[in-house]
Amino acid sequence: MFEGDLGWNLSELEFPLFFDADGEETEQRRYLAFHMAGNGDLLLFDLESSGSSAVVSWSHEEDEFRLLAPTLPEFIERITRLGLIGACADAYEPFLRPDGLEPDGAHGRRWRAWLSDYAELKWEKVRDDLPAALAFVEMHASDVQSMAGSGSLLTDLHNSDQIIREWLLRSREPQPDSHHRRRLLLIGAMLRSAAADWVRSIWTAARKKINDAERPLDASQPNVLPPGLDDQVLHRLAALCLPESEGLPLVLRDLEAKAAASERRMQPPTYSLTPFRSRRVIRWMEPHVAFPFSGWDELLAASRPQAEDLIRWLQGADAQRMAAISAISRLPEGELPALLARPNSEPERAELLRLLNTLHAGAVLRKEKAAILEAIAAVSNT
Repeated sequence: MFEGDLGWNLSELEFPLFFDADGEETEQRRYLAFHMAGNGDLLLFDLESSGSSAVVSWSHEEDEFRLLAPTLPEFIERITRLGLIGACADAYEPFLRPDGLEPDGAHGRRWRAWLSDYAELKWEKVRDDLPAALAFVEMHASDVQSMAGSGSLLTDLHNSDQIIREWLLRSREPQPDSHHRRRLLLIGAMLRSAAADWVRSIWTAARKKINDAERPLDASQPNVLPPGLDDQVLHRLAALCLPESEGLPLVLRDLEAKAAASERRMQPPTYSLTPFRSRRVIRWMEPHVAFPFSGWDELLAASRPQAEDLIRWLQGADAQRMAAISAISRLPEGELPALLARPNSEPERAELLRLLNTLHAGAVLRKEKAAILEAIAAVSNT
């Protein structure tokens, strides 16, 4: 459920155009639209239904109509009981029967129970019950991470191996891969270094290409790849849970091996390397930077560059220069003032401004000139 948008406006009622079998737009007077979802799906009245007011959903991707309720009041009652799940057609699919939405069906009951828990469960009630505590954390992931700091919210109460084992058991239920990936990243974000041995075991299994789906998901067992694991998740877990001196070389070697196997130019591995926030990444990426530089600038800005790094890039090849110009404006708030406020930093500021002004004088494209001026302003105003 990604959108709770729902409403109607009498002034916006219209008979939308639909495509016929030949792909031509055709006027029609059967379906009267009363609300458009953010993704382009429609809620409509079916004027040829019994009573002329059945509510149907139209999916813009599938060009398919689905009955939601025989009348507007019935639709309002059903959608309210389902927690106003929105107007996107795919949000309705789990709850549909031939006569429309069924709030009391198996999926409806499960969804309403989850929504009730989300609204009513408090940490104090579930903290000592590990399965319930993990369900709570998954429901409130962003808030819990800010509450938990390094994950002590869980590890102060439960053994880290037990936490990982119980969390992975939740992945036995059939669910989308995206859920599995988010759960793995949540384990890393909550437990950090307490999950280091588990992450090491995953790297070992990934290297051996062992993935036996029949074996139980047990953190104490080596060589088990959990569902949802891919290269990006593996790299992010290394950044979250391993010391930089261990995790970063693992990721860099893996990136180089994958690029060599594909025989293609290295693409900016922003997702894999940005979490490290490591200056060691800067030297590594320099031979790989090329046009289009988008992504390389983001990675440079995220890797805690010093003034000498920016100066070196501004003196480098064209792609490096443009990436550095863009990165100066992308630096996290406070980083540029900090690196130019150090003792004896005035010569570095002066050199940055000299290089930027020289590049501006030689620039031809208006977009390039604007980017350089933005970087000059950032350096000048710190």
